[in-house]
Amino acid sequence: MVDDKDIVKIKASEYALLTDLSLNTVKNRIRAGVLRGGKEEDGIWYVYLTQDELEHIRSFKERQEEKNKSLQSNLEGLKSSLEGSLIATYMSALMQKEQQKEQLLHELSSLYTLLAIREKEMEFLTRELERVKEKCVEKEAENQRLREIIQEKDNTIKKLQEELREKEHLLSQKELEIQRVVLDKDREILNKEMELSTLRMELEKKKKKE
Repeated sequence: MVDDKDIVKIKASEYALLTDLSLNTVKNRIRAGVLRGGKEEDGIWYVYLTQDELEHIRSFKERQEEKNKSLQSNLEGLKSSLEGSLIATYMSALMQKEQQKEQLLHELSSLYTLLAIREKEMEFLTRELERVKEKCVEKEAENQRLREIIQEKDNTIKKLQEELREKEHLLSQKELEIQRVVLDKDREILNKEMELSTLRMELEKKKKKE
């Protein structure tokens, strides 16, 4: 494991110049985890390297520049003659093709980096979708449980309503019976009063005869 004390921090723009990459490619590689680095509080993107890595990149850059200078010098020398001019033109075309090849390789690398970023985003979205699906299943189970509770409550309410109707029917019957009993008692009282009245009248008649 690399100690934090051995880490050298350089700007992403400087790293891009050293490696002949675009700044966006460097940022994409950082986002994809290909390079160690990040955007810090000052708003600048940095790349984190070990001292050995930095020295290797710089020495490779220097060797490449020296090679290009040597080729350029040779081309200038060849241009002094017609044959040399043709060779120089050929060499220049080769260098342009090489540069185009390097550019295409850099673009391909950038595309691979973007693909890695998209794959990570897809993994995250897939996990998020699975989590949402699990939540939906939980909610559906909870809704089903609530529907069952509501159905039970509805059944209980229907049962209570049926019992209440039966009770009301019985109460109505009891009230009718009571009313009949009261009417019967009223008739009995009325009959008794009539009998009593008749007896009184007979008693008065007897008294008058005496």
